[in-house]
Amino acid sequence: MRFFKRFKKVLWMGALTLAVSAFIPVGTSHAAAADDAHSLIQSIFNRVGLKYEVPKAKAKTPPKSDEVKPAPAPTPPPQEEGRQEQPAQPEQPTKPEQPKSSALADRIIQTGEKYLGTPYKYGASSNQTNYFDCSSFVQRVFKENGINLPRTSRQQAKVGTHVPKSQLQKGDLVFFTTSYSPNQIAHVGIYAGNNKILHTWGPGGVRYDDMNGMKWLRESYVTARRVIQ
Repeated sequence: MRFFKRFKKVLWMGALTLAVSAFIPVGTSHAAAADDAHSLIQSIFNRVGLKYEVPKAKAKTPPKSDEVKPAPAPTPPPQEEGRQEQPAQPEQPTKPEQPKSSALADRIIQTGEKYLGTPYKYGASSNQTNYFDCSSFVQRVFKENGINLPRTSRQQAKVGTHVPKSQLQKGDLVFFTTSYSPNQIAHVGIYAGNNKILHTWGPGGVRYDDMNGMKWLRESYVTARRVIQ
């Protein structure tokens, strides 16, 4: 009989609980409504001598972050065994190119040398190579290297640019007087460097002579002209 009465109380309390939940104001949040209902039910159960335990709320799982994790840094490829980085080799210095004028001067001297020993003959034509006088020899050598010069030494002394004796370079034309023409230019040669000239005169024909070693060349020097540019 006691049990039946207790059971009736439980049924009555359940109906009362449903009625209470129906009167919770609309718009109340789900969490707030649940807390109010549990409190009211617990109060009613306590009045009739029944025990009511409020259910514990489940722990909420924090939402996943939208933050994008940075990609891991790429791992450098493994170096092959036994392979070592070679240090950069220093650039080898290149030899400076020889100036065109200097190279041409060398060719002119080489051209003149192939006529060493060719006999001297006054008034000889530069159209042949059996013999030369001083100006026909110079005219021939330069012509073979693409430079056209006048026929006589006096005419040749008017071409090109003047060069002081202290600044002579290989390939310059050097001019002198002679005992036959003491007051005017009458001889020409090609400066070959180191105070030497390549020219032709008298016995022996085409040869090298030292401008300071021979008295007449040293004392009869007049001027020099540069026709190689």
